[in-house]
Amino acid sequence: MLFAMLTVQFLAVPAVSAVDSGAISQGFTANSSNVAPGTIVSLVSGKSLVAPSNTKNVSNIVGVADEKPLVELSGSGTNSVQVVVNGTVKALVSDVNGDIKTGDKITASPLDGIGMKATTPTEIVGTAQANLSSVPTVNKKVESSDGKISHQAKVGLLPIVVNVAYYTTSSQGGVSSFVPPFLQTVANAVSGHQVSPLHVLLGALGLMLGFATAVIMLYVSIKSGVISIGRNPLAEGALRKGLVDVVIAAMGVLVITVVAVYIILLS
Repeated sequence: MLFAMLTVQFLAVPAVSAVDSGAISQGFTANSSNVAPGTIVSLVSGKSLVAPSNTKNVSNIVGVADEKPLVELSGSGTNSVQVVVNGTVKALVSDVNGDIKTGDKITASPLDGIGMKATTPTEIVGTAQANLSSVPTVNKKVESSDGKISHQAKVGLLPIVVNVAYYTTSSQGGVSSFVPPFLQTVANAVSGHQVSPLHVLLGALGLMLGFATAVIMLYVSIKSGVISIGRNPLAEGALRKGLVDVVIAAMGVLVITVVAVYIILLS
């Protein structure tokens, strides 16, 4: 109901439309019937459903619900919602985490379906294309998890360029500065939750080490086999069997490496 009321109040706001900016959307089934245009949504873990995004499901964020995107990649059905996954669209945002300016990265907030400015490393839905102060807003009460602290936040419809990715602040030091955003995004998707930069880095190094070990095993085996056949062509059968054993061993190394990396990402 909140999304519908907010959207109705903002209908008269002049802003860049999804059609004018070439937005591309994909059809999803919503977990409820009140996912209004402008709602930031996330995938429901283990299901092909979307739900309003918040700080608990931010790692599964996929895009912004919209009514009339330029290109639809899939059809509609019961409780179907078109989610813009690329392009410019109006999204519900708030100043829960500070005033939003043009160029700020937008992530999920404690308010279901409503975004906020990203100030720490996290998954983002896109980039603000205007100042929040330039569009009409309404006030929404925000409470702490224990319900003891509350304040008023401004909520408005703001055009953003949708580009889901993992955002690392430029001032963030330590291990996270060495982790590429796309690698962080892949790690989050594989594990199903927010993975620490240190574990992402350890997983990447472990994966590279495992693949390098397997490649070296195969290279050495093939090279020595070719040399041996050149010296003794009659040994081809035995060498072929030896090569098969090495291939199996290399595959075993890869399997162990992948499992070990997965465990690292889950921890």
